[in-house]
Amino acid sequence: MEFKRLKAILEKHNLWAKKSLGQHFLHDESICHQMVRHISLKEQTVVEIGPGPGSLTDILLKTEPAFLLLIEKDQRFIEILKEFECPNNTEFKIEQADALNVCISELLANHGKSEPYHIVANLPYNVGTELLVRWIKDIGHIASITVMLQKEVVDRMIAKAGTKDYGRLSIIMQSCFDVQEVFQISPEAFIPPPKVWSSVAYLKPHAKQPEPIVLRALERLTNIAFSQRRKMLRASLGKILPLTLWQNLCATLEIDETKRPEEIDTATFLGMAQICSKEKI
Repeated sequence: MEFKRLKAILEKHNLWAKKSLGQHFLHDESICHQMVRHISLKEQTVVEIGPGPGSLTDILLKTEPAFLLLIEKDQRFIEILKEFECPNNTEFKIEQADALNVCISELLANHGKSEPYHIVANLPYNVGTELLVRWIKDIGHIASITVMLQKEVVDRMIAKAGTKDYGRLSIIMQSCFDVQEVFQISPEAFIPPPKVWSSVAYLKPHAKQPEPIVLRALERLTNIAFSQRRKMLRASLGKILPLTLWQNLCATLEIDETKRPEEIDTATFLGMAQICSKEKI
């Protein structure tokens, strides 16, 4: 949806982005095409979060998914979205709901859909990270996630050990997904322009997922370690964990306890979580 068309729709309905909802409306149609170019959505189940006036929705419908579900919190856009024309072979539904408060697989089940689904979204900047972490609980039903976020968030998601952006988000997301940055987007592609650059990330769930108990242990370990980021591991994890367990972790995983958390790779943190989960830590 090009700038003039999107602006005309917004002016016609007297609708503008709400800062409180982190809204920035994408008006560059070529970017919407780029977002979906790397995945095949034809005859698939697709979910769009926060479609707003429908710039991305327009492109998603043209990919001819079998089922497209829109989850939109802002009541102002529901009637606009209902006006979209969809291909004859596409089933199209709109749910007015806060994505933070729903289970997507349950919403789809209410529409008789049980197959893995693809999430495609320009996520609100103020809740994007929280949504991604919450979706891990539903990862067994997810085929892929393609999302637009602040570039700094995507930088943290793909960061490797030893870099300044590496941290809790890097470890948790990379433990569950293969995470790739697809491309970057200038602020001028949005109404209103945000103050930061954006990036599109593509997340594909790993075939083998950590058990929920392991993920909970991973969250606790990374929270302890990175809340004291500048301290050596022996001064953070080593002080909190039982001594025998800490010594076992260091010996089994060959951990140098004088290193800081950003120097420990994702595989090692996941290994620590697997051992700690057996000890119910």
